[in-house]
Amino acid sequence: MRPVSIMLACTMLSLSAAQSPSFARGCRQVLESDVKITSMRVYADILANAARNGWDYSPESIVSGSKRHFEEMKLQLNDAGYEIVPVGVRPYCKRWDKLAAR
Repeated sequence: MRPVSIMLACTMLSLSAAQSPSFARGCRQVLESDVKITSMRVYADILANAARNGWDYSPESIVSGSKRHFEEMKLQLNDAGYEIVPVGVRPYCKRWDKLAAR
């Protein structure tokens, strides 16, 4: 994934995760579902650009490419310092404990 895609993904995650207090307050956790949605949006843009250039992909290629894109996006976000938490798990932030202790 290109650095521009990472920045786009982080921007989209911050917008889509506005209801997520952990992300909004600077914690480095994001829900896997938010990453999946963002990955699908970015991948759809990639496919649209490819179609404009005359490229045609089989449905199987699109599905496998989508899965690869999602996995790569998770790895890139992990490398950037984000923790991907599964759906159903409440994101946790140590910073909240420090604020609560005051």
